[in-house]
Amino acid sequence: MDLTNQFIDRIVYDAGGHTGKTYYARFVRRSDGYVWDNVAGAMAANPTWSDSAIELVETGETGAFPVVVPAGLPSAYYDVIVYVQAGSDPVNTDAVDAQWSRSRGSIFGF
Repeated sequence: MDLTNQFIDRIVYDAGGHTGKTYYARFVRRSDGYVWDNVAGAMAANPTWSDSAIELVETGETGAFPVVVPAGLPSAYYDVIVYVQAGSDPVNTDAVDAQWSRSRGSIFGF
């Protein structure tokens, strides 16, 4: 994955190193609960779980997964939630691996 000119919020690490697990992130706007629809490229009230999942691509075989902020994400405060995908598709029962809050569009955010 070419990360040139893309903002990496942080890197999530698999505690076991390169395990072959699939991770994905979702961006939820704190003010209204809208979620970034990665397929439509816009905020949505109820996107499908699969459409709102942003797959994290492992750097080589290092167990490091950069969380890349979508280029079109509007300015707001967000909860960023990283999940471990259990099956062949992202679903709302996947386990949460990490969560944090982040602002976009201020001098203190990305």
